[in-house]
Amino acid sequence: MRAGNLDMRVTLQRKSVTQSDSGQEVITWVDLATVWAQRVDARGIERFAAMQFIGHAVRTFRIRWSTTVESVTVKDRLFMDDIAYDITDVREIGRHEGIELDCYAPSEEPVVAA
Repeated sequence: MRAGNLDMRVTLQRKSVTQSDSGQEVITWVDLATVWAQRVDARGIERFAAMQFIGHAVRTFRIRWSTTVESVTVKDRLFMDDIAYDITDVREIGRHEGIELDCYAPSEEPVVAA
């Protein structure tokens, strides 16, 4: 994995569920790590649902392997440029060389960072 290709800053986040004083669940996202990544645009999906076109940005991100990011799963998310991407697949590249994350996000709905 060439360092020159890792040209985007991304934050890996994990869901944390707590309870408020009233007993309701409160979901927040906790930062696991902020790392350099390479974004590989895979494809765009557009479908017709509920009388509206719905688009999803589908992308693959490659990051260097480290002990901090080795625990990333499909329950986590990747945050970049005010967009939260749900992780749909996690694959190891080589032998502890890197991790490839397949992700998707609504194409035009920026999410405020937690």
